[in-house]
Amino acid sequence: MRSVPLLPDEIISSWLVRAALAQGCDPMVLTGEVWPKWRIWTRDADRFLDDAPLNKLTATAGIPLSSFRAATLKSVAERVSKGPLPDRAVWPWILALGARNTKRRSGLQYCPDCLRDDRIPYYRLQWRLAWHVGCEHHHCSLLDRCPHCRAPLEPHRLHAEDGHMAVCATCRGDLRDVGAITPCSDDAMAFQDAGDEAIRHGSGQFMAHPTETDAWFAGASFLSALLRRANRSDAEALHVFLERMGVAVPELPLNPGTGVELLGTAERHLLLGALWKLMRTDLADVSKYLQESGITRQGFVSKGERMPDLFAETFAQLPDNARGPRKQAVRDPGQPRPRHEVMRMWRRLQRKLEMSQR
Repeated sequence: MRSVPLLPDEIISSWLVRAALAQGCDPMVLTGEVWPKWRIWTRDADRFLDDAPLNKLTATAGIPLSSFRAATLKSVAERVSKGPLPDRAVWPWILALGARNTKRRSGLQYCPDCLRDDRIPYYRLQWRLAWHVGCEHHHCSLLDRCPHCRAPLEPHRLHAEDGHMAVCATCRGDLRDVGAITPCSDDAMAFQDAGDEAIRHGSGQFMAHPTETDAWFAGASFLSALLRRANRSDAEALHVFLERMGVAVPELPLNPGTGVELLGTAERHLLLGALWKLMRTDLADVSKYLQESGITRQGFVSKGERMPDLFAETFAQLPDNARGPRKQAVRDPGQPRPRHEVMRMWRRLQRKLEMSQR
């Protein structure tokens, strides 16, 4: 096997594709030889490559096991979650691929300027992190679709004759040829930098309070859910609170079941920019504006949602509008479904149709 070194911050799925292209074969051919009983591309290779399958690579590739481990998402995900990671469920703040057989819905981003500057184009591990929406070197927004055909990035579906990774596996267009580059907003980049700091140092500043990494991301998730609720709700008190905080509610998909890990880069760009305006505010100001807005406990924390401990004192001061248990309504099959339910079904159908056409 021709030697192919791991490049700085390269994610392991990128290395596997480059290794295959360097041998003059398709990525699926190479992985079929290494793991003949495992269809690795039907799952998220960056998540599920643990020591057992990695050991098969170390002897052949001449790369230490520790280097391959560092090229997977597990280490970062464990710092974000601080607990056992689920086998099948989405990992918090790690972009989900939405795999269906070997096809992908999303989950991978890139910077066209980075690929253009690379002597050998490759994908970075940081491009799989949900809080990353911009390039720290070129200060442009990342892309998660081919600029020519709008297909998601699927480098594992490249062919040997493609030669390198800056090629769309669907239309064979050059991913570096994008025309005008969209700059990344200062607020979105500030959130990205703060998330990186929390990962590096084990803690970060959350509303002017030192907070451990897992609690920092949990707090970000809570505030993200609050913003998304405001996006689909006409609750006056919630909108008054955000207005007094100077936060514009971002226009996002209405689907309440779509976590930040499943949003596209452009949508996360808007969300993280608004989220940073909340997270950089002092907690005392947040408590003041919550009380002035008249928001209730139920309006601040949705049923079944986990509230960060940092808000416990503020929450206790909010009015309680709790009601007794309501009888579960039985939907009349002859009546129209709620709009959010129809939109969720429509987006699911769109995803299936999109995958079937590639």
